[in-house]
Amino acid sequence: MVQAGIVVSQFFNALAVRTDRQSVFRAGLLSNPWLIGAGCVGIALMAAISYAPPLQAIFNTAPLAPADWAVLAGFGALLLAAEEARKWVLRHRSGAPKGGT
Repeated sequence: MVQAGIVVSQFFNALAVRTDRQSVFRAGLLSNPWLIGAGCVGIALMAAISYAPPLQAIFNTAPLAPADWAVLAGFGALLLAAEEARKWVLRHRSGAPKGGT
């Protein structure tokens, strides 16, 4: 679960920190298809390590339950929300125009 947490949180973190101040939603959540693809590949590899018996034997893992994935997605979304809040504060403190980089 920790290993999957690192992979999922880094995917959400990569989405969140693409700009210093601009919201990821203004920049476009899907505006970088290479980043989305790389994140999906990472999550797919993590899923393979969790579900494929040969990889389970090598990495000593067990399958993650759907509830586990829900927790991972929830914490990833929390990380994204925290970064969006930090950017919002930074934009409003510095008087930067809305949507600034």
